[in-house]
Amino acid sequence: MLKRIEWGTGAAGLLLFFSWFATSGRSATVSIFDGKSLTGWHTQGGADWRISAGQITGSAKGAGGGWLVRDHGYEDVIVRVTYQCNGCQAGVLLRDATVPGGGTSGLYASLTGDDATTVYRISLDAQGNETGRTLVQAPKPRGGLVLIRQLGGGWNQAEISAFGAIAVDPPAGAAGRGRGGRGAPPDQGSHYGQMALRVASGDIRIRNVSVIDLIRPTMGLQPQTTGPEFRKVLLTDRYYSEGIAVGDINRDGKMDVVSGPYAYLGPDFKQAIEIYPPETYNWAGAHQAGNYTNDRLSFVYDCNGDGWPDVLRENYDGLHLYVNPKGESRHWDEFLVFKDIAAETIAWGDIDGDGKPELIISQGRGADGVVGYIKAENPDGTKPWVFHPISTKNNWGPHGMGFGDINGDGRVDIVQGSGWFQQPAAGAASGLWEFHAVPFGHGTDPFVRGADMEVYDVNGDGLPDVVTSLFSHGAGLAWYEQKRDGGIITWKEHTIMGDPDASAEERKTWEETDKSVAFTELHALAYADMDGDGLKDIVAGKRWWSHGFEHTENDLEDPPVMYWFKLVRKAGGQVEFVPHLVNNFTGLGTQIQAVDVNGDGKPDVLTAARKGVFIFLNNIKR
Repeated sequence: MLKRIEWGTGAAGLLLFFSWFATSGRSATVSIFDGKSLTGWHTQGGADWRISAGQITGSAKGAGGGWLVRDHGYEDVIVRVTYQCNGCQAGVLLRDATVPGGGTSGLYASLTGDDATTVYRISLDAQGNETGRTLVQAPKPRGGLVLIRQLGGGWNQAEISAFGAIAVDPPAGAAGRGRGGRGAPPDQGSHYGQMALRVASGDIRIRNVSVIDLIRPTMGLQPQTTGPEFRKVLLTDRYYSEGIAVGDINRDGKMDVVSGPYAYLGPDFKQAIEIYPPETYNWAGAHQAGNYTNDRLSFVYDCNGDGWPDVLRENYDGLHLYVNPKGESRHWDEFLVFKDIAAETIAWGDIDGDGKPELIISQGRGADGVVGYIKAENPDGTKPWVFHPISTKNNWGPHGMGFGDINGDGRVDIVQGSGWFQQPAAGAASGLWEFHAVPFGHGTDPFVRGADMEVYDVNGDGLPDVVTSLFSHGAGLAWYEQKRDGGIITWKEHTIMGDPDASAEERKTWEETDKSVAFTELHALAYADMDGDGLKDIVAGKRWWSHGFEHTENDLEDPPVMYWFKLVRKAGGQVEFVPHLVNNFTGLGTQIQAVDVNGDGKPDVLTAARKGVFIFLNNIKR
């Protein structure tokens, strides 16, 4: 489970940090334990700290235990601790600074027990005894100051962030305050002070402690690289949209690219048609929800049957239809045809077999969520579209959607991050569909699910498998192998690419050939035969700054890469995926396309994101 806090910036802080993040590489991750000694540390309180087998071992010796204190102090920092603790109580103290009247005060992140990931402001006397505590951040289903993940073998990795003013959830209508405030009254303690490890009871083993010092970023513009198999075409460097689609908008026989307010006309894309008045957006704002565009997902389809492709634009307020004016030089007529779409990932395809595509969505939020599909049931498509629910109410989450015939009965099923829905024999609109629970992702929270899901026979055994990212705002790319025993369908997870922080040992199980390729925020995926070998490959990338200026969750300093992963089938039903760089600078939004736009028969890669709208023309040799 990922637990992180959302960070904000005030106006002054935004200008400063926007500048250096836009031009920097990654702040260095520095280990502050050499595996040999406690040089640079000192002890306080009742605990025994020693080096054993290259690890720090801490044993509590009295009530309240004791501290291993770092001599060096920090302000804005991310601390990572790899630890093993069986029945102990332990935590990390940040910004422990002297306070008037004696003693110190700092932010304490609990790593164990029922309050793991809880953050307190605590006070200590000169001997390290705790004299008081107040709650700063309780555990949250998703966001928190502390992230803890299990590594196996009883080991865990904690990531604790201190950035700006630590704040609880903001009151309604509150304004942002300071570099780290999100609107709530900020934590009133010092923003600078020492860091310390604590064992309050029992024994803890620590094999690594490292810091990312955000006060000391690595500067210099990262070189932009486009892989040798592609040629980049920049359509605009303005942030209009995170959705992108393809179609012959002006009916000249050439494919055009639609993203946000513009249709960029092929074959050279040097002229555009303005669909609606444009509006640009900042990459990040003073509030950590970030700045989003009014175009999350785009689709091109002739909705009214007049032979001219129309444009569908989806956003939080619903689905908008723009009717093609048939070459007239004017903005397109707009119709809001559906409201309340809760999904950030939508599948587009023919579900009910009528030869026309439908949109698979989730409607409603939290426990009131419902999965289903919407379609136009009037001739011109401009009247409200009809929602056909296929699920009961549940917290399905906004990520992860796809479709395909899972069980081989000739009917299209719907896959979702929590499982798959079996289309009834009586047809798509005959009632609720039978649900088969499968965790196509990690964690128990439905929010922790992937993006565009593909139903495809990955290993060539004749059974459709499922390919997906594991978390749209985290790490992981995987395929789920379908297995059958006596007609019972089960699934086996195969990791293609895992967490960038995974160790060399953990990476051995990855099915990509180059174990060094790893990135987060796989919020959109595409599937296409990129090299003409007859097998579908995966196109994926990093949705850079997906929640605006939210440092730890979005891995802000990692490059916004895009890759395609070549599927290679091997003997015995084994597979591997060979990563090929598309670009390391553009990233993606909530939608990516792998479609032939120049008519050479090769799928090109198209992306719209905070850095603009791009085409990467496919030059892969066949």
